[in-house]
Amino acid sequence: MKIDGKYALVTGGAVGIGLEITRALSAAGASVLVVGRDRAKLESVGRLTPRVTTFVADLTVADDRERLIEHVSTGATPLDILVNNAGTMQYFALTTPDAQVRIDRELALDLQAPIHLATALLPRLLERPEAAIVNVTTGLVYAPFGNTPAYSTAKAGLHAFTRSLRWQTRLSRLKVIDLLPPAVATELTARYDGPKIGPDKVAADLLEGLRTGRDEIRPGQTKALYALSRIAPGFIFRALNKQADKVPFDP
Repeated sequence: MKIDGKYALVTGGAVGIGLEITRALSAAGASVLVVGRDRAKLESVGRLTPRVTTFVADLTVADDRERLIEHVSTGATPLDILVNNAGTMQYFALTTPDAQVRIDRELALDLQAPIHLATALLPRLLERPEAAIVNVTTGLVYAPFGNTPAYSTAKAGLHAFTRSLRWQTRLSRLKVIDLLPPAVATELTARYDGPKIGPDKVAADLLEGLRTGRDEIRPGQTKALYALSRIAPGFIFRALNKQADKVPFDP
């Protein structure tokens, strides 16, 4: 795919991995619509370049997702790239009184929102001469953290949805890409003490994958995690969770 001249939507594109993806896409010549809840952060990223515009929405809310879909569908510029990046991760015990509330909240953002956007915008993307849907999952689909049950469940579901979507659109010109980062040095993993890579590395790998037409992009340690999960799945699951268990549960 040629990035220059494309119009991209990046959810959660004002912070962390999403911010670096926004920067990388705009630097490559794409126009980027950044979606998020925090107006101040959106205004900050909107000042980066004239190629970046913003849209305030809480993607856990179905009505907000519908507003975004309407905005994109009726806009003057057709959408070429959808990057479902927005997400959250909480460490909590399933025995806590509000466990189900936490699960519902995370599933809404990490699983329901990307499925909703991808499904609703799919017909328009299929009309484009070149288009892509990028779902940001995680290397943890190969060995989930036991103390992030909602996040691990949501990302595994999104990984499966991405494969299904790719299969159903395999005869089209649409590229369906699964971006599987390892632990990345962002606010989301601030308390995790394991090895991490920079979000700029994840963004660079994504752009390279878009340009070369890759289906699954495994930055950094995810390559080794993928290999070990096939060779010794029990070992890598236990090793990762011994590290993750050092992170205290969220209040």
